[in-house]
Amino acid sequence: MERLTTAYERIWVDGRMETQYVAKEESVMEIENKLGKYEDAEEEGRLFITPCKPGDLIYEVDVIERPEWDCYVNGFVVQDVSAKQVKYEDDWIDWDAPNVYTSEKETRAKAEQLIRQRNRLESHTVSEPGWIPVTERLPENDSYVLMSFENFSLPLVGRYVDDEELGGAWYLGDCIDEDTCLANDLFVNAWMPLPKPYREDE
Repeated sequence: MERLTTAYERIWVDGRMETQYVAKEESVMEIENKLGKYEDAEEEGRLFITPCKPGDLIYEVDVIERPEWDCYVNGFVVQDVSAKQVKYEDDWIDWDAPNVYTSEKETRAKAEQLIRQRNRLESHTVSEPGWIPVTERLPENDSYVLMSFENFSLPLVGRYVDDEELGGAWYLGDCIDEDTCLANDLFVNAWMPLPKPYREDE
């Protein structure tokens, strides 16, 4: 798109700077037509101003889970922009991606928030017993526990029964000869010991 104006920086006596636009040699009608198209686009919601332009810096919050959890901020040079995406590191990313920011201050604030949340989670896990992933440890054979499921939102009471021939299986409540959790399309992903029963004198 060819510009119809030239931008100049005007400096006032008091030191203020102001951008002033001067029309090129094209006719006034051509400039008016172009301005009219911009005004139409703005009124119809088709005029999109990108948050940054090629050459600007864009920031990303990176979270690493393994080998140890870490969170840090990366800065990248913007290569290209469109109405919906920004390109950096040779990849196009949506403007509304949750980890991408145009402000370094905002990015660092988000990273610090994630670090605080992680620290709270770790201190809670250390001080209070919680869910134990089945990949880490299984409960004692045939003891009742609270089971969590990857495909069901409510925890349920059940038990794990180890069988040397068939392998172990999870069962709901007191079911012995009934189908296993797996047979009922319930996938146990974690468990925790049951609390002690309530006693009025305690």
